[in-house]
Amino acid sequence: MTMAAPSQVGEAPRALRSKPLSERLARACAAVEVFLALAGLALFWQIIAWRVANPTLVPPPLAVARAFIALMAEDLPRDALASLVQLGLGYLSGIALGLGLAALAARFALAAAILDPLAELLRPIGAISWIPLAILMFGIGPLVPVFLISYAALFPIFVSTLAAIRAVPRGLVQAAQSLGASPRLVVTHVVLPAAVPLVLAGARLSLGVAFMAMVAAELTGSDSGLGWRIFWYQEFFAMDRVMAVILTIGIIGYILDSLIRALQARLTGWSSDQRAAAQ
Repeated sequence: MTMAAPSQVGEAPRALRSKPLSERLARACAAVEVFLALAGLALFWQIIAWRVANPTLVPPPLAVARAFIALMAEDLPRDALASLVQLGLGYLSGIALGLGLAALAARFALAAAILDPLAELLRPIGAISWIPLAILMFGIGPLVPVFLISYAALFPIFVSTLAAIRAVPRGLVQAAQSLGASPRLVVTHVVLPAAVPLVLAGARLSLGVAFMAMVAAELTGSDSGLGWRIFWYQEFFAMDRVMAVILTIGIIGYILDSLIRALQARLTGWSSDQRAAAQ
């Protein structure tokens, strides 16, 4: 017994020292993976360009890089800003509406009986299907993508939030109530912390479908933004610029998704710690 104690005491500092190192290695590996993925994409793209042998139809990566640099001094920043504004307005309104409706359905059985079937009826109908109606309602302009983005972002966050609230163990709520917690404290200190992981997962899903809705809406129902600029350059058969704008959309989407993942890791780190402790 006396000889086992020193080894156990010595293992804890080693574990504490190795944790920051493992985190740094994980971040380094993630950065390397991104560059490897981009290099692999560029190589695959170059092979396709060689096979097609038509730089006008399939411009090589170097031509697209030159077009991207040229666009940075022209229309690209303004178009990216217009898309971000439309995305922000539509995404935030869809998220707010989805959270509110999920809370309402979780609180009242009558609301759940109405909203659940309605969501399952509308959810399979993609936002693109509503483009003709949106154009008739709002005309060609920024309101079309805002409406469609909000519609697309609504359902993933609604479904995930409602599932997260319903998945909160009833025993935790009853324990808090038995200790004298008010309804507000039960919501803020029991329900919300338990629901956060699924809610943020739904927010990531909403962001992905919101991006797809944004590009589709700007292609056909807007007069600004990155999607509209793709259509504009396609009319002049400037495929190198078309590809540069498409890559810009991918880069912006990756950055925004990384921000949500960072927020997810910050707010739900306790759940991963609990899983690691259980293992």
